[in-house]
Amino acid sequence: MGLKCLVLVGHPIAGSFNAALAERYKQVLAAGGAEVRVMHLDAMDFEGSLQTRKPGDAELIGDAADFWNNLVWSEHFVLVHPLWWGGMPAKLKALLDLTLQSGKAYRYEGKPLPNGLLKGRSARLVVTSDTPDWFMRLAYGSAHFKQMTRQILKFCGLGPVRRSHASVIKGSTPTARAKMLERLARDAGRDLRG
Repeated sequence: MGLKCLVLVGHPIAGSFNAALAERYKQVLAAGGAEVRVMHLDAMDFEGSLQTRKPGDAELIGDAADFWNNLVWSEHFVLVHPLWWGGMPAKLKALLDLTLQSGKAYRYEGKPLPNGLLKGRSARLVVTSDTPDWFMRLAYGSAHFKQMTRQILKFCGLGPVRRSHASVIKGSTPTARAKMLERLARDAGRDLRG
């Protein structure tokens, strides 16, 4: 049986380049025998359950429950999203706030740092931006990558967390985008091999 992978397209608008990246990643994993489930944030509706910071034993409903159940099912989680104002889109943040609850995704057990309850799962963070990679590192210290990797994914026990940065999106040519897709395909191949 192949790797079980969940890919979340974390762009709130349908038809984005993020979706194309996710599809390319999925193709590589599926060709290698992985079972891949893809969810699209733009198609998800969790407004009816959008009360953040519920207790960990609170029941999730609808699309939020589907996301959580797919995450628990997976052995490898891939999150593809755009960088907006130095962070993730608000709808993606709301989904993570809603589903990655104490008691579900992590638990404090008498120590200052929590026990991540999603251990045994690797992750790939794929971020698109208009900021060149060199500027992201030098001017911003890769702050968003650090937040997502350390304070969210690893905090919940996922690891290792690998990162891919597709940039510059604004004004990119079809040739430049094809190169970004192929770079991600190589990353997907590495993830498939472990």
